[in-house]
Parts: sequence; structure tokens; C-alpha cells
Amino acid sequence: MQVVWFKRDLRSVDHRALALAAAQGDVLPLYVVEPELWAEPDMSARQWAFVEETLSELREALGALGQPLVIRLGDVCDVLSGLKSDGKLTQLWSHEETGNAWTFARDKRVGAWCVNNNVPWTEVQNHGVQRRLASRNGWAKSWDQLMLEPMVAAPALKPVEIDLRSIPSAKDLGLKPDPCPERQLGGREAGLRCLESFLYERGETYRSAMSSPVSGSKACSRMSPYLAWGAVSMREVAQATWAR
Repeated sequence: MQVVWFKRDLRSVDHRALALAAAQGDVLPLYVVEPELWAEPDMSARQWAFVEETLSELREALGALGQPLVIRLGDVCDVLSGLKSDGKLTQLWSHEETGNAWTFARDKRVGAWCVNNNVPWTEVQNHGVQRRLASRNGWAKSWDQLMLEPMVAAPALKPVEIDLRSIPSAKDLGLKPDPCPERQLGGREAGLRCLESFLYERGETYRSAMSSPVSGSKACSRMSPYLAWGAVSMREVAQATWAR
């Protein structure tokens, strides 16, 4: 059983970790909602609302491929231990995450857990960030080459007998009300619409409008949240922009 741990890569298209895992065997797509992470000062209810919408759409997309997204609430290592005990974890796959100090420390704990429990963990590069470079020389060329590579199609999945569980609400996570009526909507479809409107409408005045805090809010791409949570891939955006 290949467990694909979704983090900041909430999509099925151009998801290399998912495609590689599917080539090895049955796939269990997993997202772990971590209360400790959402208690951090750089997290909020409006951000969770975006993620919740994106997860809902991802669950539907994966379901159309054959196996919907599995949701678990709690500590990742505890969740992995439970899956292994149930015979539903042979190998772990994920994209490399570029997060904060909390997620970096958590990934180190997961790495140690995998070593101690004889579970191979394969991390795949998610975007242009390159780890452990001795020098930044040649970084741009390498970035271009990575972005020029063909996008990976979403693989077919076999159904797994497991309780999917519901996506928790902001209230479930203890997040304070954080209303933002004009916030950007989550989900891959919203991200693709945002990219399309930038490339063919809003971006026409980008060069001059970006100098103004008034017009810049509309003329900029507004793709940041969709890239930050991986609803669309950096490769998709780069290739669509080059094509335009």
C-alpha cells in the first residue's frame, strides 16, 4: 500500500508523487489535519476556509480517479502508526514541503519515524525550490529545465476499503472567527480561472498598474494562495504564461 501524503500540493494533475506511487501499487491518498500547525500564529480561520474548499474539491477529483482523499485529524506520526498497524502503509510518498520552522521540525520527526518503522519515504521536488545547493550558480537554468518538463497526468486509482472521515471545520480546530467576505475561494478550478483571467484580461495593464496599491490588487496574478497550497502546480503556471 502506497500512502501519498498531501501537504502543500492539493491537486491530482501534475502530481509526481501520486503518479510515482501509483506505478508501484495501490494508493491511499492521505491528508492529515494537524491541530498544532493550525494553532501557529501564521495560521487563521480564513486560511483554513481556503484549504477546506481545496480539500473538498481534491477529494472529489481523486474519487473520480477511483479512490477519494482520506482525512485524518491529529499528529502525523500517530496517524502513520495507525495505518501501519492496519496493514495500510508499506511506503510513504510526498512532495518536498517549503513551509516554516514548525513543518520543518515535523518533517524531521516523520523521517525519524519512517527509519524506526522500516517505512521508505520518498520526497519529490514540488516546484522550483532546490534543497542543499552548495552554490546558487546555475539555479535559474535548472529551474527553467524543471518547468519545461511535461506535466504528469493524474493516474487511475483502485478503491481502498477505509473510512474517509469528514473534513473538520474551523470551529473544530478551535480557530477564532475570521470573516473575510472578499477572500479568494479555494480549489483548483478557482485557481485555473484566476490564472486565465490574469493572462487574458487583468494582466494587460500589469506593467503600469502594479506601481499602484489601488490598481495593483486587480492587475497582479493573485495566484499566490493557489501556488502556496498547490491547487495548481508551478509548472502549469509557467507553461501557461510562456504560451500566452
